[in-house]
Amino acid sequence: MMDDIGKDKGVLAEETASSLVHKALAGGADAAKIAHATLLSRIEYGRQRREIAKELGIPVSTLDREVAKIHAQQKPTHNLLPHWNVEPWLEEVDGAVLLNDLRQQFTRYVVLPPHAATALALWVLHTWVFGCFDITPYLSITSPTKRCGKTVLMTLLYWLSCRGKKTDSMSKAAIYRSVDGEKPTLVLDEVGWVVDLKDERQNVLCGGFERNGYAEVCEGEGTAITTRLFSTYCPKAFGLIGKLTATLTDRAISIPMRRKLRGEAVERLRRRDNEEFTRLRQQCLRWANDNAETLAKAPPAALDGLNDRALDFWEPLLTIADLVGGEWPEWARQAALALSGDGEDDSTNIALLRDLRWLFAGKPDPQEDGTVRAEDPPPDRLFSKTIVEEFNKITTSPWAGWNNGKGISQHDLAKTLKQFGVVSETVRIGRETAKGYYAAGLRGPFETYLPDLLSAAQTSLRPGSDFENVTTSQTNNDGHNLQKPSRHNEAFVTAEKSQKPASNGHCDVVTASEGGNGATRNFDNQTDDDLDMPTTLQRCQHCGKPGAERWDLNGRAVFLHEGCSHSWPVGGPQ
Repeated sequence: MMDDIGKDKGVLAEETASSLVHKALAGGADAAKIAHATLLSRIEYGRQRREIAKELGIPVSTLDREVAKIHAQQKPTHNLLPHWNVEPWLEEVDGAVLLNDLRQQFTRYVVLPPHAATALALWVLHTWVFGCFDITPYLSITSPTKRCGKTVLMTLLYWLSCRGKKTDSMSKAAIYRSVDGEKPTLVLDEVGWVVDLKDERQNVLCGGFERNGYAEVCEGEGTAITTRLFSTYCPKAFGLIGKLTATLTDRAISIPMRRKLRGEAVERLRRRDNEEFTRLRQQCLRWANDNAETLAKAPPAALDGLNDRALDFWEPLLTIADLVGGEWPEWARQAALALSGDGEDDSTNIALLRDLRWLFAGKPDPQEDGTVRAEDPPPDRLFSKTIVEEFNKITTSPWAGWNNGKGISQHDLAKTLKQFGVVSETVRIGRETAKGYYAAGLRGPFETYLPDLLSAAQTSLRPGSDFENVTTSQTNNDGHNLQKPSRHNEAFVTAEKSQKPASNGHCDVVTASEGGNGATRNFDNQTDDDLDMPTTLQRCQHCGKPGAERWDLNGRAVFLHEGCSHSWPVGGPQ
């Protein structure tokens, strides 16, 4: 029923070295020599292994395998983490109540984005039954800077997950043997090799999300060399400041962290096990033992709004929610759409483009009265150095964590934008000249990759994650947060060169608009001469093309094509 992960997740063999030696002595002189070799230190064994193998009349590689086999059987108790010793809960466990209790642990100690606590509770329970599925979703827990609660969350996962293993360093050999033999839940917090694409241990991560993930290595020496397959399949959670590699991000459910706001309060977590964690582990084990066979035979879960890759990784969590029943199937699907839905592209490249649009929109900031305040006029060009300086100030985006905390660089910016077909140009602002970007040159990527335009009065325009969208929330009697975040969208900027220089000395005229209710930027940089320009030459302030007509906007003159006027709250043409 649970042959891949074992019936009891906390019980390992505890046969001592001395008992194995006694067995070996009873087996004869050859066995005694091998047993004696197992008691030698690593250095001493290296000195004597050839001599011992010669006495036994066997290849050195054969001796190595026999010694390794005995060492593997010993399983010394000092390597067994105390919280791995789990006894199943004596009574039958209600899955819905268990998930509610798990979710409450996360909201008790950590400030989380909407729906994240639901996803975390399901993920923890899935670590106890991951052997029933073909895929295990990874967790990507990221923060833009320090003190965002990331390590506290990782500590909770360490105590609550099945065989949580939180290590600062693991050699290639150690991680292969640990994952293959122990099937732990790896909780890797700020571990450098996780994001080092040249590190061979990446093989365990990139392929270890699926049941048929293996790493093949050579063992033995000379003509006795053989190959061995190590399974890399086990749950893994990654925590880091900045970004995870693109490959691992594509295999993970992302939980973006942030610092507490004024007025938000959570309890402090002690870095030790407690009775409540112990109870939850026991109940998870009992529920896993009772339901593993059903989960293994369950049909694939379905959900519209997720791409195929995202659905693959949410399927184990959705299947668990469907089996638990109650409101959990709906809550799980809300979490899946909120954290991995197709409506938002959470890739790093899209996030960078989104924040760049925010800068070129004049860093708009919604006010309490529903209006939007921004720089007037918004910039039509920015230096690369200015962009990276502004990016590294954004606390809700990951840029400050790049390059080991040094922040995103101009090279990173150029490399990312080049993928969208945008290259830096020589830009002049005032008397200074440097590499930078024009708003007009970014118009194509903005329209193509950021088409989700909302009214500025309806959505926050600040960059980053969903945290900045402040909404009201309700809590039902089981503590479930019913908050529904609004979509993250910003203003879109268009820029076209004016037919003639404006009176303020700037070369270009930049216009900006939002869809929806048509909230618009201030166009005070237009001169009276601009307003009197013939229609055939006047450019549309929506699409930038010539041939626009003059319209009235609350007593102000704007130039629009008739087809472009539908997105603007304007009167008829003048």
